[in-house]
Parts: sequence; structure tokens; C-alpha cells
Amino acid sequence: MSTATEQPAPLFDRSRAQEAWLRTLPAAPHEALLTPRDLYRLLEWTEQCLRRPCVETLEVLGAEAYRLAAMLESRVGHAATLRYLRDGLAKALEPCVAASPGCADATLRVLCRVSDAVWEARSDVLQKTIVQQQGERLRQELMVAKRIQERLLPRTVPYIPGFDIAGRVLPAAEVGGDYWSCKNYPEDGIVTLKLADVTGHGIAAATLVAAVKFISGGYYRGSKTAAQVMERTNTVLVRETPHEILVTMVYVWLQPTSRELTIVNAGHSPVLHYASGNFRAIEPTGPALGLIDTRYSEAHVEMAPGDIFFCCSDGVTDPATPMALGEEWVRDLIAENSHLSSGALVERVLHEALQVYEWPPDDMSVLVVKCTE
Repeated sequence: MSTATEQPAPLFDRSRAQEAWLRTLPAAPHEALLTPRDLYRLLEWTEQCLRRPCVETLEVLGAEAYRLAAMLESRVGHAATLRYLRDGLAKALEPCVAASPGCADATLRVLCRVSDAVWEARSDVLQKTIVQQQGERLRQELMVAKRIQERLLPRTVPYIPGFDIAGRVLPAAEVGGDYWSCKNYPEDGIVTLKLADVTGHGIAAATLVAAVKFISGGYYRGSKTAAQVMERTNTVLVRETPHEILVTMVYVWLQPTSRELTIVNAGHSPVLHYASGNFRAIEPTGPALGLIDTRYSEAHVEMAPGDIFFCCSDGVTDPATPMALGEEWVRDLIAENSHLSSGALVERVLHEALQVYEWPPDDMSVLVVKCTE
């Protein structure tokens, strides 16, 4: 007579089933794919499912099969994974089905659940692969965009007698929405200076930066004033770019012989003239570019030796962070370091800002013009 403590007789010999399963694996050491322990554990749950075919036991079997399938998919591919798991398990269970035809239906459910687990693993591996491939493509695109944007920025600053000019852009991401330039037209006696800040950063902002560069540069010829260059540039941006994307921009004509700056400020701040210890803020002479078709006026500054014209993007002074430094901080830094060259002053501003922010919270750009004689 059996007692309550006696264990039920096994439905099949797990060791023999395991051996039969191992014989289905390739000639290479099977430990590199499936270990005997892996197979034995799966056989244990298979027996549970055959003995008590319920949702709970099938789910545990499926989870164990999924774990093995996810490992195999990345090593041997989908067809081999099906062969090693589903077909190998079917081979191992052949003696059991032959000895007990009544368990054929339960065996089929087990094999179906294992097959489903293999397909689930296949789907997840494919999704992961797609994400990785997309990430790699994006990385390659960003590298190309970064190289292109670096070429948009001045490689060298033209020598302008009586002036020391420097600028720099520090993007928050691989590519950014800030831009500066300095171009000399000696036949006209004019040096054009630009600092632009496109809303946002990344590839979309970088694309618009390139458009602003070439549109504004193309309108220099044929324009009688700096304001006209900006008006024509703005008209194109209003018509051709999304309204939610705006560009603040400072556009300057420097006439070295007269030391005069003609400034068009499209909604940008801060723009400062530092002279003899005092600051003059150059207020906007029109709205940001791309907002509305409009006219722009001009501001004029006469530079004297020692004077500094300074502008930077809000990534330096007012990024969206509680640590924003503000315009007064910039003024104090300029006053304390007015003896430095333009290049050294640009680096000092960025260095001191990064001491606070640690990493650019937004694209950061600085343009400095210093009158030396």
C-alpha cells in the first residue's frame, strides 16, 4: 500500500532522455551551447507539465526555454535554436510517448510552448539588433554632421589691423545650434561678424545653422546695409522653416578704418560694448529670425583702443538650469579680464561657466572683438 509521503513514479528516465537530447547537439563541445544541467532542468519542468498540464507549469517551462533560447539565438541563429531546443526535446521524449500514448497531447503542448519561447526570444533578439543598428547608424550620421558643422565654423580668423577677434562654439551634444563667423571683405573695407543661436540643439538645429550661414552670407553681396542682409535672411526663414524654430542672431559690419561697428541684433542677449570700465547693452533692433516678416534697424558703436565688443549665447548666461549665471556675471568677468586677448577672454568665459555647469546644459558660444590700436 502506498503512503502519502511516497513520491510518484517518474514518467520517463531523465538521464536517458538527457543522453538522447545531447546526441542531437553538434559534434562541437555541447557545453559551449547547452550544458547537461540546462537540459536536465528543462526536463524536470517538462515532466511537471506532463504530469500536471496547467498554465502555471507551462509558463515556468516557457521561461526556462526562453532563457536558453535567448542565449542560443545570438550564438547559432534561429534555425539551430529550434533544432537544439524543440527538436532535441522531442527526440528525448520519444520513448515516453511510445510507452504512454496517453501523454501525446501533453507532450505536444510542451513542445508548442518551447517553440513559442524560441520565437519570443527570436523576436526580442531581432528588436535588440535593430535598436543597436539604428544606434550605430545614428552615431555615424552624428559623426558626419559634426565634421560638416566643424567646417562651417572659421578655421582661422582673418588678420584685421587694429583688432583682435576670437570666437568659439561648444555644443551640448555632438552637433549644436550655435554658430559664429568672421569674414573679411577687404575690397569693401568691411568685416562681417555673426553669432547665431538656433532654438534647441542636435541635428535639426545644426541643419538650420547651416542654412543661416549660407543664406546670410549669400545676401551680403547686393545689400546696401547690414539691416538689409538680416531682413532678406529673415524673409527666407519665415517662409521656409517651421514657426516653432527661431534664430536669435547678432550680425555686425566692422569697418576697420573708422573703427565703427554697425550692429543688427535679432532678439539676442547679451550683446555688450565695454569701454573705459563701463558697459553699454546693445538692445535688440528687431525680433528673432523666422518669427515674422519685418524690418530691422541698426545700432552703431565707435570702438577705441581697449574697447571690447562681446556677445554670447544664452547657453552661457541663461541655460534652463537653476545654476544659470546671468548677464551680471558675464559683465563682472569681462571687467576683471579686459586685459586679456580676445582668444584668452573667450576661453576664460567658457572655462568659468563650465566650472559651474560641469557640462554644457545648452549650446555655448562666445564672440569677442577687441580694439587694439
